[in-house]
This record gives sequence, structure tokens and C-alpha cells, in this order.
Amino acid sequence: MRYGRYEIVEELGKGSMGVVYRAYDPQIDRHVALKILREDRVTSEAFVQRFLKEAKAIGRLSHPNIVTVYDVGQDHGTIYIAMELLEGTPLNKRIQEKKLALPEIVSIGIQMAETLGYAHQKGIIHRDVKPSNILLQSNGQIKITDFGIAHIEDPSSSIQTQAGEILGTPAYMSPEQVLSRPVDGRSDLFSVGIILYELSTGKRPFGGENIAALFHSITHHHPPEPVQINPDIPKKLSQTIMRCLRKEPEERFETGQALAQALSETLEEGKGIPQKKEKRSPLLIPLIVLIVFGLGAMGYFFLFPKVTQPPLVEKVPMGLLKIDTQPEGAQVFIDGAFKGKAPLRLPLPVGKHEVRMTHPDYHEWEAQVQIGEEGETPLQVRLIPIREK
Repeated sequence: MRYGRYEIVEELGKGSMGVVYRAYDPQIDRHVALKILREDRVTSEAFVQRFLKEAKAIGRLSHPNIVTVYDVGQDHGTIYIAMELLEGTPLNKRIQEKKLALPEIVSIGIQMAETLGYAHQKGIIHRDVKPSNILLQSNGQIKITDFGIAHIEDPSSSIQTQAGEILGTPAYMSPEQVLSRPVDGRSDLFSVGIILYELSTGKRPFGGENIAALFHSITHHHPPEPVQINPDIPKKLSQTIMRCLRKEPEERFETGQALAQALSETLEEGKGIPQKKEKRSPLLIPLIVLIVFGLGAMGYFFLFPKVTQPPLVEKVPMGLLKIDTQPEGAQVFIDGAFKGKAPLRLPLPVGKHEVRMTHPDYHEWEAQVQIGEEGETPLQVRLIPIREK
């Protein structure tokens, strides 16, 4: 079966708005993700317009952490969008598979915040940020998908949601969404806070037996700080998450970039996670007494000590990588781990390292860099714009 020039290969998944297929584009010989509006929705003009808005919303965005839209068209009495075919695991499935490490949680949070911050600057609010819309790729990079109910700030279209119609996934909605109040980018950051809370503690901050109870929890309940549930996470990370979850938007982070910066600072504190103290055995005290007496008996040997060679401790040789990019502000990943934004000076073990850099509106840069032991290894990268200005 075909939609436009695209040949359907297999079904990948279904959502409230449509069905996603793997499809083949013979014109440029590549596979794409083809999203088709559900046929039972075609009779609703509101859903058709919302589906078209999805294509236009993503089409206005050019960012390495946002799915790329190739084409949009109509066929078989419905509408389709041809998008980048993504490889990876949805965050909701990864959560079920294993507990994420602290650096991975922070890296995901930083990428979500910066990506949404970029979209907000373009006048686009996602409105449905949730784990199933966050795709984790093998290199540690995320892709945010499904801007299908994205709200485009357009003065000619100020009323985006009809009375009584709620857009968004209830468990990750902000108080202003629940109360049908006007929303801005800080609503998405509230949703990011819920996701980070869940990743850090293993549970969501808000819940209820039914939708009414859930909405009451979102608008009135103040959950315990994540560090009270999981003492192993840095206090600063816990405080950052709680700021995202404040009921009033003006009390949250103003922008995604501000949230990303706060999360980056928690990495420093995270290096000193306290270790659990080992319980001392009751036999330890008698053993100490025996040692003391033994030391007295061996005093002679201490008066005439033998010269022994101290055990050798292998020291890992370190080098220094100095990164500069044009333009500045590129996200830097070393061996898959997020390290911050350029310009950067990073101490790294001597040897080869995989370096990757991303920046909104620029092509991703990736290479293997050899770090030397002596001096500083300079790395200057000029990023190439995705679209010529």
C-alpha cells in the first residue's frame, strides 16, 4: 500500500492521533517513519487541523534532539507526515528495564531542558512531554518526538483549545493545563520535573485512583523532596527538581536554558555521593587488643626495621582537552557522557576518546580524538549550519 510516494513496510505503533508505519521512499532510497491520521478522526476537522499543525510545528524546528520532518501530504482521504526514522528505546521502556545512573539522569534532563528551551524560543510549546515521547539512542543522545499537540504562539490563532477539551497526558500535566489556564514554556518544564522526579526516585510525584484525584494531586499536593526518598542523589539535584514542580509558573525556571544550567551544576555535587558505612564486626575489638600486644612483642623489629619497597600504585596518566567551537555553546559529549558546553577544558585519561558535539541549527560533529600526556590538546571545531541563512 502507498501513501503518496511512500510504500508501507510495517506498522511501528499506534497513538491517539494516528498510526506510525515504517515506509520506503523510492525517490531518495531511504526508509522513513510515516504517521497517518486515524481514519476515524478524519471526520473531525479539529483533529485534521491539529495533525497538520504537527507537521508545521516540527518543520519549523531544526535541532539535533528533535525528530526531523521530511514531508507532509494527503492521500486515501487522510493526511500523512514523513519523518526521520528513529532507532532507540522510549524512556518509559528503559525505566522498566533498569534503574538509570545519576550521570545519565542528569544528561537526559539537560538535553530535555535545552531542546524544549530551543522550541520555546521558536514560539512552540510541546504540551505533552512524557517518557514515551523521549527516545534514548545508543550514544546517549535523546530525541523528543510527537509535537502533535504543540501550541504555536500565533496572534491570529489565540484560542488553541476548546472549552472542556484537555490536551496532554494527565500524569505529566502542569497545574495550568489541568485548570485550562493559558500555558507557556514553563508548563513543559513542569513536565520535565515530573520525569526527573520519577527517574530519581522510582515513583511519580503525583497520583490518584481516578482522573479527578490525579488532577487534585497535581494542583494541590506537595510531594516529598526526591532526596528524602533516595538519599543517594545530590541535594542540589533534588532542589532543582522541586523548583520545576512549583505550582505557580513564575516560581519555576524561566527558561529551559536556565534549567539546563542548574542541572549541569548538580554534576559537580554528584561526584561526592556518600558511600554506605560498613558495620563493624563484634570480633573487631578483641582483634585490636591482640594487635596491640603483638606490636609490643615486635618492638625489636621496629627498632631495626628492614628497608622495604612500598607497593607500587599504578597512576593513570591524564591529559587536558581544550575545546572551542564556532559558534560557542555546543553541547559536548565525551564517550557518550555529557560534559558541558563549549568552550571547555577537560582533564581526560591519555588515549583515544569519542567526542561528539551538537548545537541547534547546526550539523552534529563527531570524531575520535587522541589525548596526549604532555601539555594541552587543542580542539577547534567550526560547526556547519543545517540551513544556509
